[in-house]
Amino acid sequence: MLEALLQRWQMLTPRERQVLIAGAALLALALVWLVLFEPAWDARRRLQTELPTMRTQLARAEQLADEARRLGAVSGAADSPQAVKARLEQSIESAGLRPALAQLTLTGNLFEVRFKSVPYAAWLVWLEAAARESRLRVADAAVTRETGVGVVSARVALELPHREDR
Repeated sequence: MLEALLQRWQMLTPRERQVLIAGAALLALALVWLVLFEPAWDARRRLQTELPTMRTQLARAEQLADEARRLGAVSGAADSPQAVKARLEQSIESAGLRPALAQLTLTGNLFEVRFKSVPYAAWLVWLEAAARESRLRVADAAVTRETGVGVVSARVALELPHREDR
């Protein structure tokens, strides 16, 4: 087969050979462009548009990692149930909910907090802050509407995280 191709090549005129060589070179150039350069060019252009977003995401992830390290550095002594109870009492006082507090008891790793005639919005803000700051989990909650507008009686059971979760 190679001999047949060589024979045909020899039979071509010099001008036909030049046209075939130019066509093959153009085809090779197009193939090199499509296989090597164009994908790299497109990836570079896409990367230029995505890089600022990725850098912003990286900065946010680093901030969150720093916050996680800072929160994880809280000493183990401060996580004693009595210390958490003191922080809960202080958070209730600072939220202005002390007059509505009916009960705050600790049983094992479970805090039961009861409020009577408390503004719902204030109680909800306190609950979110207390759970976040004390790293407590809401194990159970019950809210009962009172006669006033936006006033409820609320009971919430907050659980200390298990030792391996800390």
